[in-house]
Amino acid sequence: MRPQVGYVSEMFRLPSVTSLVKLPGVGLVAGSWLLPDGGGRLRHRTARVRGRLVSYGIVDADGPTAVIVHGWGLAHSSYTRAAEQLAAEGFRVIVPDLPGFGRSSGLPLSRITFHDFAHVLATFLREIGAETSPVHLVGHSFGGAVCAQLAHDHPELVQSVVLVSSVSGATWTREEEQERLLTERPLWDWMRHLITEFPVGEFPHAARAVLNDLGRNLTFNLPTLGIVAGLIRRADLRSELGNIATSGVPCAVIWPSGDHVVTRAAFDDQCAALGCEGMVVEGNHGWPLADPKSFGEVVGRLLSAVAERASLPTVPA
Repeated sequence: MRPQVGYVSEMFRLPSVTSLVKLPGVGLVAGSWLLPDGGGRLRHRTARVRGRLVSYGIVDADGPTAVIVHGWGLAHSSYTRAAEQLAAEGFRVIVPDLPGFGRSSGLPLSRITFHDFAHVLATFLREIGAETSPVHLVGHSFGGAVCAQLAHDHPELVQSVVLVSSVSGATWTREEEQERLLTERPLWDWMRHLITEFPVGEFPHAARAVLNDLGRNLTFNLPTLGIVAGLIRRADLRSELGNIATSGVPCAVIWPSGDHVVTRAAFDDQCAALGCEGMVVEGNHGWPLADPKSFGEVVGRLLSAVAERASLPTVPA
């Protein structure tokens, strides 16, 4: 599949063994889990970073580091095949669980903001050496907003940013000269599209991992899920995206044409703020999970272009 360019103004994991974390600066004994569909290259780890428990997945490789940041309700296990496909393109891939998701320690409920998520992620990245070797950020959905905030607050840690179905825009619908903001969007409309765009392309593997992560978060992290849902409804990072563009951090925006969770209007907002064209691919909101091969190829090609051109292209080679 060749992307098109659109111009734009067993339910839970159980501890099984322990192993030594291989990340620089995080040399602590950590738990490892074997998933029901295990056997791939991604390994599941936990570590304590400055007193905070961080759960993550890692696909070790000799290439540059790409960090995939997950969406609302999910955790790193949902992105196992996406991470492995991106690693096949020549990247060392790390997928951390954000605070209050998966098995990572939660934030105080009064401090659940994009800034706080970005701060915790920045601390983790510093521990793995991002100050000397900046990382590529790949943010999906809610994770895209966290990546945008991180690139804005800590550009020294970031080599490039790819936003995939990111919730960083403020507009829900745009028809002729009439606009409706995300704050006007009813919750039932969000949920309807989240359900209908469930990642069935890789069923049962992707679906099972998503259900595992979602089930754990609903059981153990429900207050965080609710507060983050409110953050998403009020999300407007257009100013931050404009500053990222000014800072010179390469940034690309990808939107699947069948995505009705993050709408075309929100996608347009992001690209207008960055002053760039966006990439439109086939798929829906669950594209990285339902079609990990295409995700790995498209994102890998974008990230590989950074070293060659010092910027992210809008047209794939």
